[in-house]
Amino acid sequence: MSRVFRKSYIGAFLFWLFALLLNISAFAATNYQTDVKIPVKVTMEGEKASSEDVIITMTPLEDAEEFDQTSITVKAKKGETVEAEFTKTFTKPADFRYEIRQTAGSTDAYVYDETVYTAVVFVENDENGGLKASVVKVYKDEDSTKKQEAAEFVNVYAPCFIDPPVNKVVINDSGTAPDDVKFHFTMRADDRTFPMMEGSSDGKKTIETGVGSYEFGNIYYEKEGTYTYTVLEENDGTKGFTYDDTVFTVKAIVEKVDGRLVATRIITKGSENLDSITFTNHYSAGTSGSGSTSGGGSSSGGGSSAGASGYDNASDSSEGSVLGAVREAIDNSPVGEVLGATREIINNSPVGEVLGAARGAVQTGDNSFMMVSALCFLAAIAVLAGWTRAFMKRRVD
Repeated sequence: MSRVFRKSYIGAFLFWLFALLLNISAFAATNYQTDVKIPVKVTMEGEKASSEDVIITMTPLEDAEEFDQTSITVKAKKGETVEAEFTKTFTKPADFRYEIRQTAGSTDAYVYDETVYTAVVFVENDENGGLKASVVKVYKDEDSTKKQEAAEFVNVYAPCFIDPPVNKVVINDSGTAPDDVKFHFTMRADDRTFPMMEGSSDGKKTIETGVGSYEFGNIYYEKEGTYTYTVLEENDGTKGFTYDDTVFTVKAIVEKVDGRLVATRIITKGSENLDSITFTNHYSAGTSGSGSTSGGGSSSGGGSSAGASGYDNASDSSEGSVLGAVREAIDNSPVGEVLGATREIINNSPVGEVLGAARGAVQTGDNSFMMVSALCFLAAIAVLAGWTRAFMKRRVD
């Protein structure tokens, strides 16, 4: 009996030892690990900021183990702070460092945060035989005393702009110009895809001014490049005024300097560089007006302005203006246009058009043509009558 008892005792002891070891192993497998999270925050600032996907990268330093993600994409939104995190489960003690930075996006107008953060992860055993992350901190600019809760990136929307000014000057050659006269200036983009100021339509904006200095408004740029515009004065034909037909070119050269867009404005008149845009009109009391001056006051002898739209070429014919009616000269003829009624010269005839009533001249040979037509008509009737008689005779036979 004692031998059987001893075998049973040994068997029970081995069973309980196996169970104990199994429980210890299971406990260790369950608790000997810890999860580490390193938070990231991204903010998009600016009144006209837009949403954008921003990439944040994490690089191990000094043979540190990689986290589950080497980079994360944050869907950043205007005026909001969006959070994300890098994660990793550690199964043994560790003392690692990581570098966290933002990859600049493709929008030139953003000033992207270039801060480089260092994340420190220290994992050690706890009092229960498990693991714990005793130190997880983030600091920037290699200053370990400035601990932060997260690697935070603030991107600022900062487009550059230009504001083209216009100066209006009136010179009184005789009399005094009325104070309430308005002038119109047009600015047009040489390419309709170029940015324009508010109030523009189809790449063009016209403003109404008096005498003095005025502005078209700010033109904002989000991308690097060279942008060109044309500025001119509209010829309104106001009585007593001659208009300046100078055409100015405004160029905006947009570059990124130290991470920020900068616009350089250049104003030219032909090959001449200028500091500002100035149109000079002349006023003479008692004149019909609607003429134009070139280069700020020199008479152009009846030449046209750049057109009502600003960009239509004038015709090659000699044109003037009398009481608002355009006269068109006809070579070798004294006939023109008076009070809007056009006269058309008819070859070999003194007959024309007066006050809109057209008179037709009868050409030589009209009577002979009518006689020939009558003879042809009579011959056709005779042939038809002969054919009818012959047809009826055959039927009777």
